[in-house]
Amino acid sequence: MTGALDAVGPAPEAARRYREQGWWRDTTFSDSLRCAARQEPKSTALLTWRRRENRLVRLSFAELDLRADAVAEALRGLGVRRGEVVACRLPSWWETAVLMVACLRAGAVVAPLPLLFGPYETERALATTGAVACAVPDEWGGVPHARVLAEQASRLPRLRHRIIIGDASDTGGVSLRASFNGERVAAERGEPLGPDAVCALLFSSGTTGRSHIVAHSSNTLLAGLDDRAQTLGSDGRVCATTGGLNYSSGLRQLMRILELRVPALYSDCRDPGRWLDLIADTGVTDVRTSPRKLRTLTDEQRRRPRDLSRLRVVHSLAGPLPPVLLTAVQETLCPVVLNTWGMTETSSLISTGPADPAHWAGHSIGLPHICAQTRLLPETETDAETQTKASAGSRPRAEAGVGAAAERSGEVLRLWVRGPQVCLATLDRDTGRVLWSPAHDDGWLDTGDLVSHDGSGGLRFVGRVAERIGDRWLIPVADVEHALLTYPGIRDAVLVPWTDPDGHEVPCAIVISTTLPHLPALRAHLRARYGFHESYLPVRVARVDAFPLTELGKVRRRVLADRLRTTQ
Repeated sequence: MTGALDAVGPAPEAARRYREQGWWRDTTFSDSLRCAARQEPKSTALLTWRRRENRLVRLSFAELDLRADAVAEALRGLGVRRGEVVACRLPSWWETAVLMVACLRAGAVVAPLPLLFGPYETERALATTGAVACAVPDEWGGVPHARVLAEQASRLPRLRHRIIIGDASDTGGVSLRASFNGERVAAERGEPLGPDAVCALLFSSGTTGRSHIVAHSSNTLLAGLDDRAQTLGSDGRVCATTGGLNYSSGLRQLMRILELRVPALYSDCRDPGRWLDLIADTGVTDVRTSPRKLRTLTDEQRRRPRDLSRLRVVHSLAGPLPPVLLTAVQETLCPVVLNTWGMTETSSLISTGPADPAHWAGHSIGLPHICAQTRLLPETETDAETQTKASAGSRPRAEAGVGAAAERSGEVLRLWVRGPQVCLATLDRDTGRVLWSPAHDDGWLDTGDLVSHDGSGGLRFVGRVAERIGDRWLIPVADVEHALLTYPGIRDAVLVPWTDPDGHEVPCAIVISTTLPHLPALRAHLRARYGFHESYLPVRVARVDAFPLTELGKVRRRVLADRLRTTQ
């Protein structure tokens, strides 16, 4: 993939414009760390909970800076050269953050691999990216990661080094323990990656469509940090994200640590009780998490309340926020809840704001941030000529017929985005071939998400093109799922496509509930309370104990639908 990455980069004119506008810079997040280590060496940068050791590890800016330098030298000592890929398949440990900065300083491209990946997916990702090194734990979550990687190595000719966090003696890997603890070694001087170079290869979740690889630079990662929530102030802030460092939300949280000098909390434990204990004990002020994680947190807080008085804001990411869940979060965790839209290819670039009405996050995803541009096309439209642009704080302005009329009619529109926070390219997960770059469509990226106007100048999330249900009538998946949560006994619900006897695609509700809901009563509830069109109503309902989830808390809908088909 190294050859393909050499051709990936921003258009010179766009790079110049983004610098003039102040969104891009001539420094990287590595430079931000150096500055923080010099000016605030003893201030806490990182807090990571280590489940196996049952302890919280704190690193200051100076400690993080020193260890990143030492690991960068160790990588160069292993022969890692500029532009080569170093894969990272680690939990949210401090070593993960150190390695990510170290790769930038060594001139390497980091490729975080989700722990959700099984051996097959991991091997495929290592082969496609051409990773020359891969860091894994010796064992974690009951999986002998070091042994699995050792077995795969013979089929990965480009993989020269296996870096093991923990015991490396049994599998022939490299430890680098001393370097991770800050011990410097003599190494050939390398050239760090610049702000416009590809520095990270992220894997999209693939929950609703085919997963692909997303190429980001330091500038595209940093550009989206100035979101609307910054109006809440920065004094005394401590941020927490439940998304792992191997995902875009966790990586961007690392950027906040270095750029805004705000300590951040991570944990390798998913248990909601542990998370609430950590949030209370460390004085977390800002939490970034998924709606489904919020549901488990509210349930746990009701079971055993903690002191969350320092919590100022909850950011709901990675999915629509049902109104009933919003109310539960406001009652149990924090009254200020922001609904934020984003994706691996972009930052979180659309959100509600702290000045919005309290209920608004359950209705809208808000306004685009000031650096973002959006284009709204009819759901079936593919012609890039029709567009609507929007900027933060202003009503979207129709430029070619989609706008006021669509807002009045509630028309479903397809969302495209453009701006300094959009990635440099997306690549095929099997071949590494470039699928999209800013050179395509004048920099416009088709998100695959469906939205409508929220009635106050912002946007409502309707669903995803890959999740759309209905071959005769488009079903608003998010609205129906939210409505299902108001039926007695249903704790969570998703809608998946089902084929009726006539061969038409119709909705099936899969629910987590105490008992299996009576389908006629459920349909009557949705019809009476919400006035849904007959085609929106589930024709089948199935009950499960739990949904298969990604590490970000997104439902793996295809897995769920496949299970349903095999058990019919």
